[in-house]
Amino acid sequence: MKKFTLIFTAFAGFVLIVQTNTLQAQQFPVRTTSVINPFQDHPAAAGVLGCMDLHMGFRNQWSGIQGAPQTAFANLHGQMEGQGDDFHGFGVRVEADDAGAWGYNAVNFAYAYNLRLSNGARLAAGLSAGFFQHRLDLSELIMPEFQVANDPAIYGGNQFIVPTIDASLWFYDRTKFAGLTIQNVTQPSMEKISQFGKLRRHAVVMAGTQVELDGRWMFTPSAQARLGSGVPPSAEILGMLRYDEVVGVGLGYRSQSALIVAAQAKVMDYLTIGYAYEFNVSALSGAAPSTHEIVIGINSCSGRQKGRAIPCPAYN
Repeated sequence: MKKFTLIFTAFAGFVLIVQTNTLQAQQFPVRTTSVINPFQDHPAAAGVLGCMDLHMGFRNQWSGIQGAPQTAFANLHGQMEGQGDDFHGFGVRVEADDAGAWGYNAVNFAYAYNLRLSNGARLAAGLSAGFFQHRLDLSELIMPEFQVANDPAIYGGNQFIVPTIDASLWFYDRTKFAGLTIQNVTQPSMEKISQFGKLRRHAVVMAGTQVELDGRWMFTPSAQARLGSGVPPSAEILGMLRYDEVVGVGLGYRSQSALIVAAQAKVMDYLTIGYAYEFNVSALSGAAPSTHEIVIGINSCSGRQKGRAIPCPAYN
């Protein structure tokens, strides 16, 4: 009960900080730590750990460039018993992103139905629904002409709120995992800032496996891709070498973008810290050579998974 209170208090505090210091956005930010925090992108992963699980993180992209993307994110999820070996997952995800004059806040509530397959693996289908608040900070823009700078049409619709729905699948067993999520299924209109604009549909795909090595060493390779209309696809590979599920280091690469160095440590049975450093190899490398991302995980499992869950390599 004390751990649950700690988790809920930490989540509420993080949300309050995000809302008080409103970050202003790339429409869908990239996250290197997704492999240790899959629920942030995949609502079907709700309840996979078997206990209440909280993740909070921050990403500072392209350090050194004014107005570069900064993203804060958090999620809380757990499970409820179902019939037989099945269970219901539930959770909430929040995110705030800032990229120069553009920004957004998003809150989504998720539900997943998780069933056991005949081979012992598990498959979950999930939905999340919430709202997306997009805004434009006109004070960050320099208007070249007096007429434009004083045009009421420009200063009119500088923010809007739209409903969002994501659909998701999550498959896993003791050695592998895979997820697919379609974000913005309904493609809500952004007509307040563009007559033909929509919040575009995106797909996020992730897969990985866990390979046992000598002794207590394990190797977890993973890959993920983000696909969307109007934006170039992003693909990423990451290999994590872990010892006794306590510490891990990894190397990775994001297509035409960055080299990745990642680390993860279990400080206590219920507390995990992850960090990723990206060395920029794109055209921006001279002005902004690095990106930093940190994520903190807190759960109430006391070192072991509970309920109807089986170990998922993404959460080990």
